[in-house]
Amino acid sequence: MLKLTILGSGSRGNAAVVSCGSTHLLLDCGFSARETARRMRVAGLDADAVTALLVTHEHADHVAGAAVFARRHRVPVLASAGTMRSSGLLRERGCECSAVRPGEPARIGEMRVTSFRTSHDCSEPLGYLFEAPDGTRLGIATDTGVASAEVLDALAGCHLVGLEVNHDLRMLETGPYPLFLRRRIASDRGHLSNDAAADALGRLAHEGLRAVFGMHVSQQNNLPALAERALRERLDASGLAHVRVEVASQDAPLTHAA
Repeated sequence: MLKLTILGSGSRGNAAVVSCGSTHLLLDCGFSARETARRMRVAGLDADAVTALLVTHEHADHVAGAAVFARRHRVPVLASAGTMRSSGLLRERGCECSAVRPGEPARIGEMRVTSFRTSHDCSEPLGYLFEAPDGTRLGIATDTGVASAEVLDALAGCHLVGLEVNHDLRMLETGPYPLFLRRRIASDRGHLSNDAAADALGRLAHEGLRAVFGMHVSQQNNLPALAERALRERLDASGLAHVRVEVASQDAPLTHAA
């Protein structure tokens, strides 16, 4: 059984665990190592059982606790070559890092894992596709300004999809952020809006889709209810009213077993 546990998702920290049998892959570690382990305990997981730590990119809300967690729990870190070059946190002594190449599948424990390129203002950011032995597929794409052809190809046919719903366009335009920051967020190297995520989901809709998880919701420029409604309406319009939609919280774990 493939299980997704989102420990927290948002601008103050991001981490999730993808599990299959005895394999537990930590995706990002944007909280402190201690807080990540605490959240895992709350979700019924053991930090010492983590098989590997996969990193999407080098921004602090995704790697703040990565090096300490990796050393403390003796976990190898996998990231793109660009992320490893750019992240001083990952270069700390004692952190075992290996580069992954987009599009090249790798067997990690009981799962097949393939990374793919996303579009963000950092060095070589990645999304990840996880496949269980029974063929169940989970794809996660967050911190990307556009749902590119590569992102859509990677997520096509997934049974579970984690997709960024960072901001509501109207809230972003009228919110407190300065103009340069609003432009950065809305750019092709920024973050997906509710509308952009819904458009991508419309292209990914298929009868085998079981659940969709909205991720990285901005506390200043979005509301969970708006994000959920955008995804829900697009699925309903695609004839997929049965598909579960949940929006991840910054503060409380969310777990789904497929």
